[in-house]
Formats: sequence, C-alpha cells, structure tokens
Amino acid sequence: MIELIVDVFLWSLASYLVAGLVFATYFLVKGAPLIDEGTRDTPWHFKAIILPGVILLWVVLLMKLMKK
Repeated sequence: MIELIVDVFLWSLASYLVAGLVFATYFLVKGAPLIDEGTRDTPWHFKAIILPGVILLWVVLLMKLMKK
C-alpha cells in the first residue's frame, strides 16, 4: 500500500515537472515579455537563472498570462 502511494506521488511530481518544463520553454521565449517588458531582450543566462522558478511556479505564471 505504501509503495502505491509513493509511486502515485512520484509519478504526479514527475508529470508536474515535465508540464512545467514544457511551459517554461514557451514562457521564456514568448510569455515573459507579455508580463514584463524588461525581459524582452534579456541574455540567455538570465533565462537560465529563472528557469527553475518558472518550472516550479508554472501554474501561477500561466494564470498571469491568461489574464493578459
């Protein structure tokens, strides 16, 4: 029973992170400038720095994009 709970949790976590990675690729290229104009011409290393945060907070950022 515990193995099943752990399996479901790990698959759910992996699915969430994969969805975040897919969203992050779009967000860093086209979505971020819609929310903040200052990110329009940022270098790649800035985008690499914010990538983990975008992956983890993709649901919040998606809601902000949908309001725009």
